[in-house]
Amino acid sequence: MLKLRVLLLFGLIAPAVLHAQQPAMTRALDLERRGDYAAAAEAYRAVLSRKPADVSALLGLERTLLPLNRSSEMLRFIQAALSSAPTSSAVYGVALRAWAAAGQPDSVRRIAERWARVAPKDETPYREWGAAELGRQDRVGARTAYLQGRARLKRPDALAAELAQLALADGDYAGALREWLIAINQLPGYRAAAVSTLGQAPESIRPELLEQVADQPGISARRLEAELRARWGDPLGALRVLTPVLPADRVQAISALRALLEQVRPLPTPEGKLALGRILEALAERYPNAQASRLRLEAAQAYSDAGDKAAARRMLGQLTTDRTAPSSVSSGAAATLVGVLINEGNLEDADKSLSQLRPTISSDEYEDLRRRLAAAWVKAGNLARAESTIAADSSVEGLALSGRIRLYRGDIRGSVERFKAAGPYTGDRQEDTHRTALLALLQPIEVDSSPALGHALLLLEQGDTAAAAVALEQLAQEFPVQRGRAELSLLVGQLYAATEKPGEAERLFRAATVGAAPATAPAAELALAELLVSTGRPGEAITVLEHLILTYPQSALVPQARRKLDEARGAIPKT
Repeated sequence: MLKLRVLLLFGLIAPAVLHAQQPAMTRALDLERRGDYAAAAEAYRAVLSRKPADVSALLGLERTLLPLNRSSEMLRFIQAALSSAPTSSAVYGVALRAWAAAGQPDSVRRIAERWARVAPKDETPYREWGAAELGRQDRVGARTAYLQGRARLKRPDALAAELAQLALADGDYAGALREWLIAINQLPGYRAAAVSTLGQAPESIRPELLEQVADQPGISARRLEAELRARWGDPLGALRVLTPVLPADRVQAISALRALLEQVRPLPTPEGKLALGRILEALAERYPNAQASRLRLEAAQAYSDAGDKAAARRMLGQLTTDRTAPSSVSSGAAATLVGVLINEGNLEDADKSLSQLRPTISSDEYEDLRRRLAAAWVKAGNLARAESTIAADSSVEGLALSGRIRLYRGDIRGSVERFKAAGPYTGDRQEDTHRTALLALLQPIEVDSSPALGHALLLLEQGDTAAAAVALEQLAQEFPVQRGRAELSLLVGQLYAATEKPGEAERLFRAATVGAAPATAPAAELALAELLVSTGRPGEAITVLEHLILTYPQSALVPQARRKLDEARGAIPKT
């Protein structure tokens, strides 16, 4: 029994003893993690009473007093720490923040100058002094600190990055550029920050900044100029600036090219794609074979996207003769070549290359290329070849493309069946919208076939809008109002509006706004109202929109009509 009582007593006492023996810093940190800031502050004070210059305890006390709104209590501990360790840079850093938080700028300056005497060749005292002033939202005080540091250190490049950031905060982009150039010459790693911050300069002053940086000598200035040009939408100009100054050293040249690559890669324009291809080609020349082959493949695709078929072929030609290229790169090169051939209109060669490529690529990639080839045959007007190319494709994308081919051949019923089988979604939003519009056009037409309609729509697919509009307008008269004429009139009106023929567009829109075609009339009235607003006739547009809203209240277009009505009345700005 006695033994049991001793054990129980030990069990009650032991945790308290262990807690008392727990290291004071560990306990303070634990209390801070749990959010008990008052207790944590007491624990940090206990440490500082024994070790006044313990930096970890000073930082902990600083952290815990801040949420308690008691930062002013730091000052006596700082004074004790400075007395105990008068040469500790870490203590001086905490001291600057403490006096800044207490709103005593004279003390901040005095501590910074005292620190500078301890470390006469170090930028840190002035950097921390400036940071403390910025913490008080005093940019003038921060500039004074940085400039005083530059003067006392007798180094014109001292604190350049800090002065650049300060100039940016004041909207002085020219001053920021001057300081960034100094900072980059001192430490090239600053270039990324310079590009990121200067890249936000207003468009109106960008030419001036480019002139300013172009006047500066050296590769650092050229690299900065190149990356800014790329960021501001001149990728080919960027490449012209960088190429002549690329270092002979392979590693340095790769670094410069890769930095420019990151600025160019997001650009969707043909110029951006062309520059991307050239940068990738330049990188490939500097990399070992295995990596170079992948870069050449990517360059070929970029050149193809830019419309530079000769350059794309050149890259692909190098890959086909490169026996060291991985098999995945070789097949990728062959697939890219098929795409280049399709874009060039060399469809027979593309067909042969695709047949040879089939065993080496995935089925999804093969089907995608086959559909691209079929679409190209459509554009070329060879509908039979297009249909045979995708005859075995039962995917929704294949069904949708087959529906278009049948439509262009005049098979109205077959086209509608395939559009319905494909469903409303294929994964391509533009294709979905186009197919939905075609269905809306075709469904009211009660004929199984119409070669003339198919031919007219094929002209539109091939980009001959003027000829398509004339053919469709003539064809519309052959159908009853409620069985195709209204839908065709609306389509032709849209084509005339898109080609800036407002008079013809208005005539066709009004022809489509008939009660006999209630499914089409709301769309025609909305299109007419938009045309009237755009041609400066808001009063007439208001009448049309009010009629639409009152006559077709269940139409899905009513919300758009209400917004357009508000715009016509001047209640909201034009969109």
